[in-house]
Amino acid sequence: MEISIQKYGGSSLADDAQVASVAQRVAQAHRSGSAVVVVVSARGTTTDELVRSATAVSDVPDPRETDKLLATGELASAALLAIALQDLDVPAVSLSGPDAGLRAVGPPGAGVIASIETGAVRGWLDRRHVVVVAGFQALDDEGEVVTLGRGGSDTSAVALAVAHGAPVCEIYTDVRGIARADPRVVPGAGLLPVLPATVMAEMAFSGARVLHPRSVELAAAHGVDIVVRDSSGLGDGSTIFGGRAMLDSDVLEGRAGVVAVTHDEQVTQVLVDAGADLVDGSARVLEALARLEIPVDSVQWWSHPGAPLRMRFCLPDAVADDAAEAVREELDCTVTLRREFGRVCAVGTGLLSRPGLTALGLNALSAAGIAAECVACSQARTTYLVARDRVHDAVRTLYECFGLDQHDLERSRSR
Repeated sequence: MEISIQKYGGSSLADDAQVASVAQRVAQAHRSGSAVVVVVSARGTTTDELVRSATAVSDVPDPRETDKLLATGELASAALLAIALQDLDVPAVSLSGPDAGLRAVGPPGAGVIASIETGAVRGWLDRRHVVVVAGFQALDDEGEVVTLGRGGSDTSAVALAVAHGAPVCEIYTDVRGIARADPRVVPGAGLLPVLPATVMAEMAFSGARVLHPRSVELAAAHGVDIVVRDSSGLGDGSTIFGGRAMLDSDVLEGRAGVVAVTHDEQVTQVLVDAGADLVDGSARVLEALARLEIPVDSVQWWSHPGAPLRMRFCLPDAVADDAAEAVREELDCTVTLRREFGRVCAVGTGLLSRPGLTALGLNALSAAGIAAECVACSQARTTYLVARDRVHDAVRTLYECFGLDQHDLERSRSR
C-alpha cells in the first residue's frame, strides 16, 4: 500500500476557504489511488488564544489540564477537515493523536514520541478512508494526553511516516520552501531546492522556524525525506534528504561552505561564576539543565585546579529564569542573565575545516559596526552573538558576505 503523509500547518487552515482548498488537494491525492494520512495543526492563532485563556483564569495553570486544553485546537482542525472531505464524497475520519496510536514519554508540554501503534490508522486506510490525525499530541504511560511542544505537529507527521513506511513526508505551510535567510529580513532570499537533513537540523535549531528540529532529526534517523511546499501546492518547494544521497549537489555549490544564514532574537546568555573547589562544576550545571530538558548552545567554560569556575552559554529567553534557578540550586554560584543579545548563524558544511570563513564573517560584521560578543564554531554552524538591535543588520551583512545573494542571482539567470 502506497501511503502519502501530508501535514498542514495552522496558517494553511486559518479560515474556512483555506480548509476547503486543502480538502480539494487531499481529495485529489485520494482519487489518484494513494492511501492518504493528513496531520493537522490548530487553526491560525488558536493555540496562542488557548494559552491566553488558561493564564487568564490562573496565574499558574495546571500542566495536565493545560495539555488537555491545548490538544483541543488540533482536534477541531482534524474534525473540520474530515467534514470538508466528506462533503466532497471522500470517505474520511478524524483521529486524535492517541487514537492514531502515538505514544509518548515526558512531562506535559514536552512529550517525546516513544512508539506508534499502527493498527487503527491501517484499519481505516484499508477501508479506503482518508485519515486526518490531530498533530501535537500523544498518550503517555499513565493514559493521559500529553502535547509535544511547539512545532510538535511536524514531529507527529514524520513519526507517522516512519511508522507506516512512507519514504516522504510532505509539509505544507505558508512559505515557498526553505530559504537561505528569513525573507522578512532579507527580501527575495533564495530557496534551497535540496539540502541534507544535517544542514536543515542546524538551521531549525538556530532559528529557521519552518520545521521543528526534532522532526528533522527523526527524519534523518529513519531515512525519511521531507518536502516543504507552499500550502497552495504551487512550486517545487524544498526537499530535505533524510536518508538517500542528495540528487543535486548544487545546493552546496559543489563544495563545502555556508549555504544559509539563520537568526534568533529570543536568546539569553547565561554567565556562571562558582568557587575554586569545584572539579565537576561544569558537568553539574549541564546535568541540572538536562533534567529540565533545556537546550543550550555556545557552551564555554574556564576552570583549572585552584581557580574559580567561569562558564557561559546561550538558551531561549523563555526558559532563562528556570535555568538560572536550577543552576543556583545545583551549585553555590552567581548566575547572571544577559538578555541584550541575539544569535546569528552561518550554516553549512565543513566550516571548522575552513577557519577563513569564520574570519570572513567577523571582518564583515566589524566593517558594518557590529561587534560579535561571542563566536562558537562547529563543522555545520558558526554562531555569532550580537546586540539584539543589530541582529537583522548582521543577517543581511553575513548573507552578502558569504555570497548568498550572488548565488540567488546566478540561479535566477540560469532559469
